[in-house]
Amino acid sequence: MVAEVTAAEIDAMEAGSVRLADLLAWAPGANIGLLVEVKDPDFAVPIGNLVASSPWCDRIVIGAFHGPALRALKARTPQIRTSLMMGSVVAPEHLLQLVQAYHADGVHLCWEARSPQPHRLLDAAAIGLLRKAGFIVTLWHEERESELRALVALCPDAICTNTPAILRRIVDRHATRAATTHELAANDF
Repeated sequence: MVAEVTAAEIDAMEAGSVRLADLLAWAPGANIGLLVEVKDPDFAVPIGNLVASSPWCDRIVIGAFHGPALRALKARTPQIRTSLMMGSVVAPEHLLQLVQAYHADGVHLCWEARSPQPHRLLDAAAIGLLRKAGFIVTLWHEERESELRALVALCPDAICTNTPAILRRIVDRHATRAATTHELAANDF
């Protein structure tokens, strides 16, 4: 168990691993936002304290599947942004209730393994419902280009991927098409 070893022992076992404090120090220079996932609910508050002390705090989201841990974190450090990670496919209204109950700032849907085409489990109306209530919507970890295109078309706030260059190309292409469509519609009047 990680709690039973020292940082030096972790460094020796996991060559190339990065400590959270080092990542938080690096992120501002790279001008990159971070999603920090809490795997063990017992570490939510210590992680939250570390994030809260970062000058980059407003660009960091703490995500967890454990709603009570997020609620405890928000009670202690309300300035921390949190996201309830959901592996279960549930109705948008139920998602909204859960996010509200755990005082999260958003929801991170982790549905990539729930269907061969998981984008079909969600629609723009569901995202709209969550956004209208003031919540950030993050979609699952996805690399398949066809799925990335479908997810971008849903207009979430964020999509997780290991292929950021492909996602960037798709987002840029989608934005260009949307701007062109908007210009065409404006010219119709």
